[in-house]
Amino acid sequence: MLLPWQAEVMRWIWGAGGEVDSRTAHTRLRKSTTPVSRASAINFLKKMAEEGFLTYREVTSKGGRKRLYRPSRVAPDEGGFRRVLASRIVERVRTELLGDAVEGRT
Repeated sequence: MLLPWQAEVMRWIWGAGGEVDSRTAHTRLRKSTTPVSRASAINFLKKMAEEGFLTYREVTSKGGRKRLYRPSRVAPDEGGFRRVLASRIVERVRTELLGDAVEGRT
């Protein structure tokens, strides 16, 4: 499940039509009804990339390196995101329930 501000960021990224960095995402969030810290925005974007929902490329910038995020092929839009998330949840439940049945803990 996503928090309201996380869903807002993902919807914005899906609609951006290109790459976005964490600073731009955070600036966008500051204008929302649920503002969050820049660190929270950065950590969320990193997590979404780790989970495969976003892809990124690193570029050199004035202050060092930064990541430019965009939707992944796995979840190019909200519908794709929902399908992937639902299938992961179902698979996890199936694995855990089967694991309990095999071990005799039903």
